[in-house]
Amino acid sequence: MRNHFLALLPLVAAAVFADPAHGVTLNPRGLGQALVYPYYTVNKGQDTLLTVVNDGDVGAVGSVKVYEGYNGRPVAEFYVFLAPHDVWTARVSALADDGGAALFTADTSCTYPSISPSTGFPFRTSGFSGAGVFPVDGGPVSITRTREGYMQVVEVGAVIPGSPLDLAIRHPQAGTAPTCAGTDISAAAYVTTPEGNLRGSAAIVNVAEGTFFAYPANAIAALTDNVLFNGSGSTYEPNEFRQANNASSAFPGGAIAEVASDDHHFALDFDQGIDAVSAVFMQDTIANDYLVAAGLGAHTDWVVTFPTKALYTDPFYVLGSTASAPFAEPFHAPGASNVLANAIQYDQEEGHGPTSALTLPYLVNVVSFHAANDDTSGVLGSSLATNISAFADAGTMSLDLANGGDESHAITVPDGRVLHGLPATGFMVYNIINANAAPGKLANYGGTFPYRSTVSCTTSNGSTPCD
Repeated sequence: MRNHFLALLPLVAAAVFADPAHGVTLNPRGLGQALVYPYYTVNKGQDTLLTVVNDGDVGAVGSVKVYEGYNGRPVAEFYVFLAPHDVWTARVSALADDGGAALFTADTSCTYPSISPSTGFPFRTSGFSGAGVFPVDGGPVSITRTREGYMQVVEVGAVIPGSPLDLAIRHPQAGTAPTCAGTDISAAAYVTTPEGNLRGSAAIVNVAEGTFFAYPANAIAALTDNVLFNGSGSTYEPNEFRQANNASSAFPGGAIAEVASDDHHFALDFDQGIDAVSAVFMQDTIANDYLVAAGLGAHTDWVVTFPTKALYTDPFYVLGSTASAPFAEPFHAPGASNVLANAIQYDQEEGHGPTSALTLPYLVNVVSFHAANDDTSGVLGSSLATNISAFADAGTMSLDLANGGDESHAITVPDGRVLHGLPATGFMVYNIINANAAPGKLANYGGTFPYRSTVSCTTSNGSTPCD
């Protein structure tokens, strides 16, 4: 009997200490298969600098997509081929003060299509003007719609070591450019399962004013078990997030989302992959600070981006005239899909204002803390601005994304559990102008700070937690 018991020990240990289901997760350590950059802009004389790094020991193919901020329609899409431990850098800049934007790169990492160092990759209106695959959506059709939005990079495959593609994307010697021969969609034969070693960062820079607002990209790990490099002859794919899946899911083509709250961990199995991606971004509240003291020349903007919103509100993805949960209103003319969130502000001495419903109309929203009815926000110069009067010169605000006005927002798991809130990301950015830094000198100071947030998961009968 004792020998039989000892023989069973490895099996018991394997059952007790087995890894949890491997699912889509937002990695706080910054490495992943997909990167979300919540905001880019060329407004107010600014450029946005972008970095994508492959920290893996094998090459990676990244699908780069740039989306405008109203409705998340694509304005640019291409592939970047990263050798092991390769870094790709680019900038998004305005083509004219009242014109569109373009992406420029002097980096020698391979892209498909190739990007001219002089002319760059001009952003296009075909994603929303009706001139391409996408029909018009009721929003603006001017090229100026491309001036701000967000970006995502998805590793669609790892490069097979020693393959012709691997040799083409490597730098033959230090300081020399790779050949990039054959780095197009026909290279799919040399691509295998993604490894998930991407990381990234961005910075919004105004050289003339001396401002620099930097932030890290959100990293999504274990997006899919499959190669997503399409090899179809086109870089077009509406959104790779729709293809999220993993073998652990009980649903064909489904995906498990690994969601962590303060003291609980939830493995939630969804029959639709996009719901798993939304689940890892779900927040029922976000909170941050604001500073608007006139004596400091201070302004504060909050960037609140819903990276998966279009897949629930854009009629191109959602048939009919209704939106899908967790969102309530489809995108419509003249260019909005309103979300109501309850906002409450506090000063630094325990005082607070009334709870009010704040309207967030876009996929990328910039909440600007000032009373003026300006068309643009105070720090970023955003045209996607929602103005809010500051309760005090300095304080905090809590934004309830689960409730706002008469709306409630939640996404239901097939097993009946409920995640409350909305899939959101972004950051707070503030700017201080010091006119007395030194005689004849003007100084700008500022910074960016991520949100503090809470997660709420309940069972079908409303009890919590739901693990």
